[in-house]
Amino acid sequence: MMFVSLKSLAVLSTLIAFGLSATISPLSDPNNKPERVCRLTPLGLGKDDTDQFEPKYEYWLKPENTYRVVFIQSQASWFVVTGSDFVIDAHKTGGIDGNGQPWWNHYTSAPRRDGDGRPISFTLWRAKNALIKDFKILSPPFWANAIAESEDVVYDGMFVNATNTDERWFGQSVVWNTDGIDTYRSSGITMKNWDITCGDDCIAIKGNSSKIIARDFICRGGTGVAFGSLGQYAGLIYFKAWDGAIAGTPPTGGGGGRGLVRNAVFRNFVFDRVQTGFQIVQNFGAPPGDVPVTSLVKLEKMKFENIRGTTNESTIVRFECSSVVGCSDIQFRNVKVTGPPNGTDEYICEYTKNLTGLPAPCN
Repeated sequence: MMFVSLKSLAVLSTLIAFGLSATISPLSDPNNKPERVCRLTPLGLGKDDTDQFEPKYEYWLKPENTYRVVFIQSQASWFVVTGSDFVIDAHKTGGIDGNGQPWWNHYTSAPRRDGDGRPISFTLWRAKNALIKDFKILSPPFWANAIAESEDVVYDGMFVNATNTDERWFGQSVVWNTDGIDTYRSSGITMKNWDITCGDDCIAIKGNSSKIIARDFICRGGTGVAFGSLGQYAGLIYFKAWDGAIAGTPPTGGGGGRGLVRNAVFRNFVFDRVQTGFQIVQNFGAPPGDVPVTSLVKLEKMKFENIRGTTNESTIVRFECSSVVGCSDIQFRNVKVTGPPNGTDEYICEYTKNLTGLPAPCN
């Protein structure tokens, strides 16, 4: 594991887990002081740090061998950067190799739980006024990126690939929880020019995230763009909120928390055979069966604009909102998403108010 604290100048001897010629530098100095740059090159054969992230899961799952700076769901981190006014530029060649395949193989039989110690590959924590540029993360065993308690950060160019190569699991989904990025307690985060292949959320916007901009993304596999988990702690495009009743305790249980999602805008998407186009799920953690949805997380003033494409199932919209607070003021404009050719497109809306712009009624 590695913890790096940066203040204007990064002094870093080993950053990357595979071949790299990276530049780490301060952002422009308003006083026109000479810019200082630290340039990194591999120590040998392009494998200078690979041993740091060897797939020794019994070792890495011990709390003392990772950092626990991401409070949400008690997650562990491998590589943490904190500080202000810095640039990390991997020049499209550097990044982190998570050696994820042995992890994925292991968890085909071992139980998976939030907070179980599987490490996030690259974490920004309490970072401010920073730029991450042209970075790669290959085979992450868990989330590829996380940003927590940070502000005014730009990610420009990120390539993430979590692809199973073990023929025993071909045709199955075994790259669990390999999110592209999760945001938490952060504001003013911009993500652009990303190419993500993963088995879970391409982007997950978690609690206390605001002013989040994501554009020019390619998302392959997984579940698309997610808002959640929300309301877990008391106190595709889809929104996941926990139920109003408390069932267990975080990180594996929870519910009963209040929350608000407002002014989310989704624009210029293309869907290619996704499962469901638009989805709100507000009963996460609820008991099975036909029970009332009682989440205390309110969703309102959302816009979906200029979105086209296809789904593999007939359900285009499935909004299962809370019977307690509901969802309101949702606008669709220039949305042309269709299901299988021989099916009838469905639009399912429960406890929604002031929903406009769909080509057919949403019941």
